[in-house]
Amino acid sequence: MTEQPTPPTAVDPEQLRAAGEQLGAAVRAWVEAVAPAVRAAAERLATLGEQLREAGVIDDQGAPRHRDRPAWQSPYGPARTRRRQH
Repeated sequence: MTEQPTPPTAVDPEQLRAAGEQLGAAVRAWVEAVAPAVRAAAERLATLGEQLREAGVIDDQGAPRHRDRPAWQSPYGPARTRRRQH
Protein backbone atom coordinates (compact mmCIF):
# COMPACT_ATOMS: atom_id res chain seq x y z
CA MET A 1 0.00 0.00 0.00
CA THR A 2 1.34 3.44 -0.90
CA GLU A 3 1.23 6.27 1.56
CA GLN A 4 -0.83 9.32 0.71
CA PRO A 5 0.98 12.64 1.01
CA THR A 6 -0.19 14.73 3.91
CA PRO A 7 -1.76 18.04 2.96
CA PRO A 8 -0.15 21.20 4.30
CA THR A 9 -1.60 22.34 7.57
CA ALA A 10 -1.33 26.06 6.87
CA VAL A 11 -1.73 28.04 3.69
CA ASP A 12 0.22 31.24 3.22
CA PRO A 13 -2.33 33.93 2.31
CA GLU A 14 0.24 35.70 0.14
CA GLN A 15 0.89 32.57 -1.90
CA LEU A 16 -2.83 32.00 -2.27
CA ARG A 17 -3.35 35.59 -3.48
CA ALA A 18 -0.46 35.31 -5.95
CA ALA A 19 -1.80 32.02 -7.30
CA GLY A 20 -5.24 33.58 -7.72
CA GLU A 21 -3.75 36.52 -9.64
CA GLN A 22 -1.79 34.17 -11.91
CA LEU A 23 -4.88 32.10 -12.61
CA GLY A 24 -6.93 35.22 -13.33
CA ALA A 25 -4.25 36.51 -15.72
CA ALA A 26 -4.13 33.16 -17.52
CA VAL A 27 -7.91 33.07 -17.92
CA ARG A 28 -8.01 36.66 -19.22
CA ALA A 29 -5.26 35.86 -21.74
CA TRP A 30 -7.16 32.78 -22.92
CA VAL A 31 -10.39 34.76 -23.30
CA GLU A 32 -8.60 37.43 -25.33
CA ALA A 33 -7.02 34.75 -27.52
CA VAL A 34 -10.22 32.87 -28.37
CA ALA A 35 -12.62 35.84 -28.52
CA PRO A 36 -12.01 36.65 -32.22
CA ALA A 37 -12.61 33.04 -33.27
CA VAL A 38 -15.80 32.83 -31.20
CA ARG A 39 -17.09 36.11 -32.68
CA ALA A 40 -16.34 34.92 -36.22
CA ALA A 41 -18.10 31.60 -35.60
CA ALA A 42 -21.15 33.39 -34.15
CA GLU A 43 -21.33 35.70 -37.18
CA ARG A 44 -21.10 32.77 -39.59
CA LEU A 45 -23.79 30.84 -37.73
CA ALA A 46 -26.06 33.89 -37.78
CA THR A 47 -25.51 34.25 -41.53
CA LEU A 48 -26.21 30.55 -42.07
CA GLY A 49 -29.40 30.77 -40.00
CA GLU A 50 -30.59 33.74 -42.05
CA GLN A 51 -29.87 31.90 -45.29
CA LEU A 52 -31.77 28.82 -44.07
CA ARG A 53 -34.75 31.01 -43.09
CA GLU A 54 -34.73 32.74 -46.49
CA ALA A 55 -34.62 29.34 -48.23
CA GLY A 56 -37.60 28.15 -46.17
CA VAL A 57 -35.67 25.29 -44.55
CA ILE A 58 -36.25 26.55 -41.00
CA ASP A 59 -38.88 28.81 -39.45
CA ASP A 60 -38.32 32.02 -37.47
CA GLN A 61 -37.53 30.05 -34.30
CA GLY A 62 -35.00 27.83 -36.08
CA ALA A 63 -37.19 24.72 -36.15
CA PRO A 64 -37.11 22.68 -39.36
CA ARG A 65 -40.04 23.06 -41.70
CA HIS A 66 -41.64 19.81 -42.79
CA ARG A 67 -43.14 20.05 -46.21
CA ASP A 68 -45.92 17.76 -47.30
CA ARG A 69 -44.85 15.28 -49.91
CA PRO A 70 -46.48 12.45 -51.79
CA ALA A 71 -46.51 9.04 -50.13
CA TRP A 72 -44.20 7.61 -52.78
CA GLN A 73 -41.49 10.05 -51.57
CA SER A 74 -41.83 9.01 -47.94
CA PRO A 75 -39.00 6.92 -46.55
CA TYR A 76 -41.68 4.80 -44.81
CA GLY A 77 -43.78 4.14 -47.91
CA PRO A 78 -47.46 4.97 -48.40
CA ALA A 79 -49.80 5.13 -45.44
CA ARG A 80 -51.61 1.91 -44.58
CA THR A 81 -55.34 1.89 -45.16
CA ARG A 82 -57.85 0.38 -42.79
CA ARG A 83 -60.32 -2.14 -44.11
CA ARG A 84 -63.90 -1.77 -43.07
CA GLN A 85 -65.41 -4.64 -41.21
CA HIS A 86 -69.04 -5.51 -42.03
